[in-house]
This record gives sequence, structure tokens and C-alpha cells, in this order.
Amino acid sequence: MEAYVGGSAEAFSHLYRRISPSLMGYLLRLTRSRVRAEDLLQITFSKIHRARESYLKGAPVLPWALAIARRSFLDERRAAKSRSEELSPDGTLPEPPPVQEGTPNDVSVALERALDALPESYREAIQLTKISGLSIAEAASVLGATETAVKLRVHRGYNLLRKELERFARPA
Repeated sequence: MEAYVGGSAEAFSHLYRRISPSLMGYLLRLTRSRVRAEDLLQITFSKIHRARESYLKGAPVLPWALAIARRSFLDERRAAKSRSEELSPDGTLPEPPPVQEGTPNDVSVALERALDALPESYREAIQLTKISGLSIAEAASVLGATETAVKLRVHRGYNLLRKELERFARPA
């Protein structure tokens, strides 16, 4: 990142190859849509390019980039709320996704549903620390929260996940 800030165009290619998989994974988990995640990844990198002078030398790059990606997602979501409807590519209103009832029979599906059911602040804290592998301090930086708040969100999120997954483990 320091080389890129210094003007090296080659450094940007290296930076992109190095952090884009992590950013894409994070954006996919936030959006649940590959197309939206890919668009947001490009928006994130254009924001990184514009904000490169604000990067603090020696600071970890990934938390800084994840914070930019998160803000890009939130900006996109805010803009989408102002639109009353979104048309499908053929110009019709899309059908709402079917609501899945009952207990899933696959652990990964149960975990995804349980994560989706968490309040957003808990879900994001768990995704950043346990799925993306950030430290508590880095996640706090991304979320704009204190380390104590992130620890609390992860702890409370785990408690809610545990309760939800206990229902999955119980025999019918």
C-alpha cells in the first residue's frame, strides 16, 4: 500500500490481487448476491484509489479496506431504500423469494439461516472476527466501535446462534 501511495501503478495490481478475495468474501456475505458484491468491490477499489493519501503508513491495510467496503455497502443500501422498487432484467417486478419453513436438514444451511436471523451488529462482528479473521481491534476499527463493544456483540451473537442451532440439533 505504501508503494501505491508513493505512485507505483504496479503496486495497485499487487494490492488488488492480495486483498480482493477477502473483500469479495466479506461483500458476498453482506449482500448475498455475487453481482452486487462484484459491483461493490469495484466501487470499494475506486474509493481506495481516491482515499489512498489518507492511508496511514504502517497501518494494516485489510481493516482499512474493509471499512471502506462496509461504507460502500451501507451507501448502496441507503440508496436502494430510497428506490421504491427494483425491476428484474426483463423489466418486470421480481417475485419475492420463497420463505423456507421448518428446520433445515443441513448444518451449513442451518448456520446460514441462524446468522441471517441475528441482528446486523452481531452478525457483522461475528463475520469480521470469526469468518474474515480480523482481530477484535481491527474489527472495532472497521465497525467504528470500541473493542469492548465488538467483544460484547460477538458474545451475544454466539448466544443467539447457540439457541438457534440447539433447535436444529433436537430430534423431531
